[in-house]
Amino acid sequence: MNLIINNHVIDADIVTILNEVKKENNNKYLSIIGKENNNNIKITCPFHKNGQENHPSCFVFCDKNDKEVEYGYYKCFTCGAKGHLYELVSYCLEITKNQARQWLVDNFSNTVIEKQLYLDKIDLNKEKKKYLDESILEKYSYYHPYLQKRKISFDIAKKFKVGWNEENNSITFPIWDIHNNLLGITERSIDTKHFNIPSNIKKPLYLLNYIIKEHITSVFIVESQINALTLWTWGFPAIALFGTGSKEQYEILKKSGIRHYYLCFDGDEAGNKGASRFIHNMKKDVIITNIVIPTGKDVNDLTKEEFLKILNNS
Repeated sequence: MNLIINNHVIDADIVTILNEVKKENNNKYLSIIGKENNNNIKITCPFHKNGQENHPSCFVFCDKNDKEVEYGYYKCFTCGAKGHLYELVSYCLEITKNQARQWLVDNFSNTVIEKQLYLDKIDLNKEKKKYLDESILEKYSYYHPYLQKRKISFDIAKKFKVGWNEENNSITFPIWDIHNNLLGITERSIDTKHFNIPSNIKKPLYLLNYIIKEHITSVFIVESQINALTLWTWGFPAIALFGTGSKEQYEILKKSGIRHYYLCFDGDEAGNKGASRFIHNMKKDVIITNIVIPTGKDVNDLTKEEFLKILNNS
């Protein structure tokens, strides 16, 4: 039995997925993740005691031969919380269930089921796509000290209209499509590190519109917006995938005119798999250089000198 989400087979094992969830929620939940003798996984339950119980009481079932319990299903034997893995992801990352499904597909699926398991509903009343007026960005026009702390220069913040939402105390990142239409604004909380992407848009390719507009053909690929802006500050044009890449993003990149990709995925298992998946899915007539970031770090954790040393040795 495999875990199947949106007609994609989730190839990663459950422990890898849970560790990535733990990383993305900044250790707020899932402080303990351990395998039991029967291959099921015992975790600290996020649904009671604010996720801070001393002894893990929640199980994620991982026996692919068990016909009684669905692979990836979780159940807490203290508070009774139970459900599918994507629901656990949804709660821990504070995103919708649909976003959680897509997060699993984008980060942990290499395999698409050829035959559709179901037909998508046809929406006859689907409205024409609406874009935001860029005047909305004026209310967020402020260079917050947090940006300097994260190695993002004033000039780069101004270039890409990165700002600050005083009401949420969050950094704002406008996102555009390749035709420079403003799709929405993502936000990263300064207080909680919570990240929000508008639910009405598909995961974009952050700053690809500038790459195309400026006719840049050698580009650095990273997971997060902060990492992309860090590289721009250091003089390296970069695109963020909002994760480790999806089929839709690969197809867009194939038509972008980029000839040389420098992969700078995070130094963890998900990043390593993301780099392999990227190389596998891109056209063979482009150059791909894999920049291996030290284990446990991402680009923004490095100094410019440290990054240059790694780049020069790649």
